[in-house]
Amino acid sequence: MGVTLDAIRALQEIELQIFDIRRQLARKEKFVTLQSAKAASARAALEAEQREHKRAQVEMGDFDLTLKSRSAGIDKIRQQLLSIRNNKEYAAVLSQLNTEKAEVARIESKGLEMMTALDARKATLDAHEKTLREEEQRLTELKNQFAAAQQSFAQKLAELDARRKQAAAPIAPEIQTMFNRVAERYDGEAMARIVRSNPRRDEFTCEGCNMSVTADRYNALKTRDEIHTCSNCGRILYVE
Repeated sequence: MGVTLDAIRALQEIELQIFDIRRQLARKEKFVTLQSAKAASARAALEAEQREHKRAQVEMGDFDLTLKSRSAGIDKIRQQLLSIRNNKEYAAVLSQLNTEKAEVARIESKGLEMMTALDARKATLDAHEKTLREEEQRLTELKNQFAAAQQSFAQKLAELDARRKQAAAPIAPEIQTMFNRVAERYDGEAMARIVRSNPRRDEFTCEGCNMSVTADRYNALKTRDEIHTCSNCGRILYVE
């Protein structure tokens, strides 16, 4: 290879290191984003359950008031029975008392069902609270890991950026533009080696995409310091 291709290969070595660090950081950031969504979902589920639990508590409070009112009504009917001297009237009030007692018994039965349901909802609420705590704890851990990775890689990235500028200096601007475009597409891998696909014939392929490369292009790179790109993937070709 010539001076230009050697310079581009040196640049790619640095570029690959930079992309590897960025890939690691992006992966950790993605974990944070996904965990943030999980925590938000857990928070929304908890808030919904809190609303339902509050509604059930209000219904239970209204029920207690109704039960107290009906029980007070029964007490009044009992007092009324004590003052009645007429058998017919006594029988009518007694029938009313029995009807009210039956209704109170029905209400009390419903109240037991409501209390059981409220207890179950409280258990569900506690489970949602536990889930949210766990998801938020995990989110905090991932955020801390991401922040630590950013801090750990900061100096290394700064060093690599400085080396990259130095390595790119002898390369023509238009070639740098080409390199940057292809490197962005292939995560830093802007170059690809030409390999002989058939040891008995002059058949060659691009190692980046495994598509065929003409013998003329291979021979040109063997003898001249020129820029040739793969007609399929666009990577800058080189030979060893």
